[in-house]
Amino acid sequence: MKLNKQTKIIDKLIRDIHKNLVSYTKDSLKENNLTTPRFLVLWHIVKEQPVNMSYLHDKMYMASSTLTVIVNKLVKDNLVKRYRNSQDRREVLLELTKKGDNKLCKMLNVRQGFLEEALNDLDVDEENKLIKLLEMILKNLVLIREDGGK
Repeated sequence: MKLNKQTKIIDKLIRDIHKNLVSYTKDSLKENNLTTPRFLVLWHIVKEQPVNMSYLHDKMYMASSTLTVIVNKLVKDNLVKRYRNSQDRREVLLELTKKGDNKLCKMLNVRQGFLEEALNDLDVDEENKLIKLLEMILKNLVLIREDGGK
């Protein structure tokens, strides 16, 4: 399949934007005594909390032993609370502590602040147009994946 020049340029730009966001985020995480996997665990927990380890395993595609080490560290650092489900004592649930929620919010604000600085040259109409274009691309990517890449 021959791709047009614009597709290649767009692909490179998206990869370079992602690379810069990830690099900046990693530096900020390091300054705040977090690793990328720990940050991602916090992020996954906050979306559906309380969650169990199976939920995290499904979302993160990590070995259970690796995930357990990460969660243990987050519990030790008082960023995550671990407790038994009152309806089913066999199930262990996880949720963020106030400290964990504050740390996650801080890290997301740092990352989004970095992105906001990069968007400073755009006016509101350009930002809205960019949002619509990105939403359209994302919607199309999801549809293509759901159709099996056809």
